[in-house]
Amino acid sequence: MFQFFSYVIQLPIILGGLQFMLSSKKVESILYIFLCIFGFTSNGLLKNAYHQPRPYWVEDEIIGIGCNMEFGKPSGHAQTAVIIYFSYLFIFYPSTFRLNNLQVVDSEDRNAEEEPQLNNRLVTILKVFAFLCIIMTGLSRVFLGVHSIGQVVLGWMFGVYIVFNYQIYCHQFLLHYIKNQLQIKCDDDVKFQRISVTVSAIFTLIIAIDVTLLELNLKLFNQNEKEVDKWLLKITQCKQAEIGQYTKDHTNVLYNACFLHGTLFSFIFSFILGCFFSQGTFNSMEYYNQMDQKTVNFKICRLLFFMPMLLPLPLLLIQTYNVYLTAFLIFIPVICIESWYITIMYPILLKKCGYQIKGEFLEQNLVEEMELPLV
Repeated sequence: MFQFFSYVIQLPIILGGLQFMLSSKKVESILYIFLCIFGFTSNGLLKNAYHQPRPYWVEDEIIGIGCNMEFGKPSGHAQTAVIIYFSYLFIFYPSTFRLNNLQVVDSEDRNAEEEPQLNNRLVTILKVFAFLCIIMTGLSRVFLGVHSIGQVVLGWMFGVYIVFNYQIYCHQFLLHYIKNQLQIKCDDDVKFQRISVTVSAIFTLIIAIDVTLLELNLKLFNQNEKEVDKWLLKITQCKQAEIGQYTKDHTNVLYNACFLHGTLFSFIFSFILGCFFSQGTFNSMEYYNQMDQKTVNFKICRLLFFMPMLLPLPLLLIQTYNVYLTAFLIFIPVICIESWYITIMYPILLKKCGYQIKGEFLEQNLVEEMELPLV
């Protein structure tokens, strides 16, 4: 049961991706995925900052079942569970939270795929279900031996801090800003210019912090070789590795794994840049009306255009034993390829193959045939 709650946390993220592929709530889906990724990124930075071992590394009486190999404070599952479950409700169903007194959706969206009006009983059930999932996710990490109670509680605190600050100060601004940018059709205006500069600056800052924390862990923290070797032995035993003992140079252990988590912000960075280079438009009402008229075969064929995103993924299996090579030559490039395919190549392929519809996300201008007047 605890393993179920530990792994089911991935389901809402998958649902967010499906919302992007299948529904007209594409901007909401993007913001939801961005918020989840920010949670993963911040957790990687925090773990390297605290550099605290997991319970099953240091206590012989504790048997690790989860076998996580990066540092444990704060709990990533506890932190992201708060973000993932609660943000899914207030982003896709804003009426479930009283903090969303202002209408989150535009007047254009009201004519398209309106938010289902949920009765108070169902709203209460959804909130209680989200709360229970968050609690059970945290408790599961303690039961599996990969986190202490203090690490879980701290994860919950950071998760609450992030999600409520985003909800109160950021969500409506970003939602309306991105939608307004996507609706600009004048060739004289450059879309996503300001946000591209801002996100680029944030990305540079995060990478600088990530590298600094990694170097501190390499050269200042964790200098007790016997203690580190004990941690690595515990990880090896838990994983039942047949390739020999994990070393501190392995990119999936200790501070190296946390460093790679910190680079996940590159998806947000590259996605916004892709929108900037694409200069496409999006009309959710028109998209919804057009898709509603299409056949099932047409919709399935459109989904097949996402299949090329699987091609770069095997590169992530390459093990270099140098975290900088892995991050900057494999990990970040693969993330950039994935996001640029969605924002640049995917709309172009749809247009070339005749599957682009009016109102498409990042729609490339269709050339309409002009009828010549009869003489």
